[in-house]
Amino acid sequence: MERRQFIRNALSVATVAATGKLVGGENTTGSRRAYRRIACEEGFLISEVVAANEGLGDIGIPLITRNGPAAFLAELLCDIGDGRIAAMERDGIDMQLLMLSAPGLQVFDRDTAIGLAREVNDQVSEACRRHPNRFAALAAMAPQAPERAARELERAVTQLGLKGAIINSHTGGRYLDDPEFVPIFEALQDLRVPLYLHPRDPVPGIAQYMSNAVVDGAAWAYAVEVGTHALRLIGSGIFDRYPDVQIVIGHMGEGLPFWLPRIDNRYQAALRFANSKLELLPSEYVHRNFHITTSGMNYMAPLELSMEVLGIDRLLYASDYPFEKQGEAVAAVEAMPLSFEQKQALFEANAVRVFAL
Repeated sequence: MERRQFIRNALSVATVAATGKLVGGENTTGSRRAYRRIACEEGFLISEVVAANEGLGDIGIPLITRNGPAAFLAELLCDIGDGRIAAMERDGIDMQLLMLSAPGLQVFDRDTAIGLAREVNDQVSEACRRHPNRFAALAAMAPQAPERAARELERAVTQLGLKGAIINSHTGGRYLDDPEFVPIFEALQDLRVPLYLHPRDPVPGIAQYMSNAVVDGAAWAYAVEVGTHALRLIGSGIFDRYPDVQIVIGHMGEGLPFWLPRIDNRYQAALRFANSKLELLPSEYVHRNFHITTSGMNYMAPLELSMEVLGIDRLLYASDYPFEKQGEAVAAVEAMPLSFEQKQALFEANAVRVFAL
């Protein structure tokens, strides 16, 4: 497709989205769509977590509360019912995969986090039961207590019908490559469900260098945090021991698709000086054990490169609601010069397969 035609399509779809007419089963030509739009990184909270955030006071990282600067987000995040569904209808989203918003439960003490995880999972599973065609969800866990986290994941999947797990990167400055967290990987492997590795504030030591508006948060720091976490998991050999575990990361893979040749090259060079027990090259684990979503990165150039590097089967659509404008994200992707088969895979088929929807 010529660039000028792509631009015309983008403007046309954006206009439709802005007027609220890009809904449910219609595409930009007014005909019925043959695929659902499933968004795979959509945040939520429950009032108990918001109250617990307020009880922590100022701990030096952003927390969503009802009396802080992000109070409007608290209202949107805590709505896992009719208001959210109305926004989905307006913006053309058929189903959301719900996950507990960052920094999740990892900022709390062990016992508080364990109790909140159970409450979160009970409440979000009830929302999914009320609206089975609109919502699916991932289980919250307390990695502070890995054995308890594994048991809660088993309960959430086998009894509540949740579709995997959400962990917001580091826990007290520790990544999941720490042997302490092995019970979580054992549960993921046994249950055959994926783990969504979502960003939060960077680990201590890095955070002090991520403090201005250009590098802070989702602009850059989150990609550094989760990209580093993912590579540490690969380097630890965890995927040799648990080869069936699938990790999902957002924001077009937090930069990893763009660095894989360099990572492989330098890894192979390093083997001259250090022994490695990895069975595969780093990029091969990304191809085998990782999926990525488009959340917050619904732009043609990075999507095109990610498709070329990973293949369309490893990509899933996400809006990153309510932190991004889901109507604009839908419009942008629908305007891209993708084939019907590519859009069907991106919007629906891959999500159905990865999360057993």
